[in-house]
Amino acid sequence: MEFLANSLTVNREILSPPPPLLFVLAAELLQVIINNAADLNLLIKPIPQPMDDFPIVQYEDDTLLLLQADTDQLVFLKALLENFAESTGLSVNYAKSQMYPINVPHEKLMDLAETFGCEIGSMPFTYLGLPMGTAKPRIKDFTPLMDRVERRLSACSVWLSYSGRLEMINSAITPISTYAMCTIKLPKGVIENIDRARKQCLWRGNSSEKKGGNLVAWPVVIQPKDKGGCGILNLRLQNDALLMKH
Repeated sequence: MEFLANSLTVNREILSPPPPLLFVLAAELLQVIINNAADLNLLIKPIPQPMDDFPIVQYEDDTLLLLQADTDQLVFLKALLENFAESTGLSVNYAKSQMYPINVPHEKLMDLAETFGCEIGSMPFTYLGLPMGTAKPRIKDFTPLMDRVERRLSACSVWLSYSGRLEMINSAITPISTYAMCTIKLPKGVIENIDRARKQCLWRGNSSEKKGGNLVAWPVVIQPKDKGGCGILNLRLQNDALLMKH
């Protein structure tokens, strides 16, 4: 089955920006009218869904919509979005929107993108800071996450005591990866990269030139304090625990 993902960016540059409550109501309205269109078979779900709602993900002014790669449905969706914009004042910025194909021939994709008036993207793409795609994310897809961890090794860490560095790891460095671990199983190489930064912060501050100085083996450091460790989270176990909600 051919279908595509439309990433829509709502343009909120209107005369008076709506209050948060108004935008939440408008976002819910979009879900309702698309559900009604699906009930009338004007829009067809790309894949079977266990729930009644049409597959839409909305967060603030970002909307991700899964749709079959069908020209008639795309034309109807655009007309529906234009009516939605006239009713709420929340217009879609097609210039910032992208279409991501899944098993769609290139020639057909070009026609669909021209019909909708948006650009063509490629997978994996980033949505809400996480890599999204049809395959397992690669290590390089998590480069922004690893860069954020490296940047958090501030210059002041070299002047902190061991207890201060430990607190910095637990309160400032480790939580950076929590958001990603709630959704994705991080590759082993990503966890090793983050652990390398945490070890550097604990034993050498932010100095990459200083060698050695590891007073305790890392497997011991990431043990709970009541078991003789320093209480630093084991990211592999934490990742598994956070994914158990699924």
